[in-house]
Amino acid sequence: MNYSFRKKNKIVKYIVIHYTGMKTLKLAYKKLVDERSDVSTHYLISRNGFIFNLLCPKYKAWHAGESKWKNNNNINDYSIGIELENKGHDFGYSNYSNKQYWSLKKLINFLKINFNLIDESIVFHSDISPNRKQDPGEKFFIKKIGISRFNLKKTKKKYSVDEMLKLYGFHETYIKKYKKFCIMSVKRSLNYKYISPNQSKKFIKDFYNLLFS
Repeated sequence: MNYSFRKKNKIVKYIVIHYTGMKTLKLAYKKLVDERSDVSTHYLISRNGFIFNLLCPKYKAWHAGESKWKNNNNINDYSIGIELENKGHDFGYSNYSNKQYWSLKKLINFLKINFNLIDESIVFHSDISPNRKQDPGEKFFIKKIGISRFNLKKTKKKYSVDEMLKLYGFHETYIKKYKKFCIMSVKRSLNYKYISPNQSKKFIKDFYNLLFS
């Protein structure tokens, strides 16, 4: 399968959650282990909660693609990838199963301990590549695995949307070039049913509460 060696100065900082976006688990598994596919991941979780460990996390998988987060580029260098079986937006996006949430929770707790990671280390594919990706999407409820990604301290009374996008973690390049996609990514994190780039008063309030509550 596809992998690279991590450079000595590149340590694991993040866990990236994806969906497979393919019609069946068998097709997803086949692609993730195929050397010709140019993609790979460390873990794959089926709808029945079975965890496939496809690659040792000490190696770099090719799961993130072109990506940025906070001050880091090429998030493959710094991350562990977890794929959740789901057909995705192109083939019939569905709710994740309780068994998937249960297995994901156990796996993430294991990885947090072994790689000295915190809740803020958990990111979505749509966060690190908002202009390209939608996964794991608006039907993924991170609270079901007991993760609280944001516990920021307020330093002033009011924040602009751009300031909140930066506090969320988006790379400044994405905020400048792909602001509307960043907003849509946040709406997926907020589990909005309808995803658009509109900045309503409700969205701004929900975004603020996501970061600071």
